[in-house]
Amino acid sequence: MPTVWKQRLARLVKFRLVRTLMVWAIKFVVPRHRIGVIAVVFNEQRQVLLLKHVFHPTHPWGAPGGWLDRHEDPAVCALRELKEETGLTAVLGPIILIHKKPHPAHLELAYLAYKPTGSLTLSNEIIEAAWTDLNNLPALLPFTEEAIEKAAIIYDQGRK
Repeated sequence: MPTVWKQRLARLVKFRLVRTLMVWAIKFVVPRHRIGVIAVVFNEQRQVLLLKHVFHPTHPWGAPGGWLDRHEDPAVCALRELKEETGLTAVLGPIILIHKKPHPAHLELAYLAYKPTGSLTLSNEIIEAAWTDLNNLPALLPFTEEAIEKAAIIYDQGRK
């Protein structure tokens, strides 16, 4: 008989008012996370695009990326940040890495991107951009290093 209450609850949530209340309860009770998204962009020479960011004091070099906007698809965010920071567009590949970070609490997503097109035009938050060989990377955050390593493997498999 322990499932009787579950069956009753299942019938109850069929009512529109109960579903609406449930949605509002989720909005106020379920924790929300910030989500950061980067794009690991490779050119035809197998070099990765790195940007020197104004707002990254300890590890200024990193991949194009930023915070996910409310209701934004992460893939759209990756391409938007690439365009905003560099003026480039690219073909977006799969998500290659996801990490949870405690301080500040957020999730990090990394996408593979390739076949960049457009003219390199840096935004105000980018000091410098460089196409970098994988054996000559500057000091990077561990997430970015791992994302580049995984992206290189997937990128190489796609080129075969």
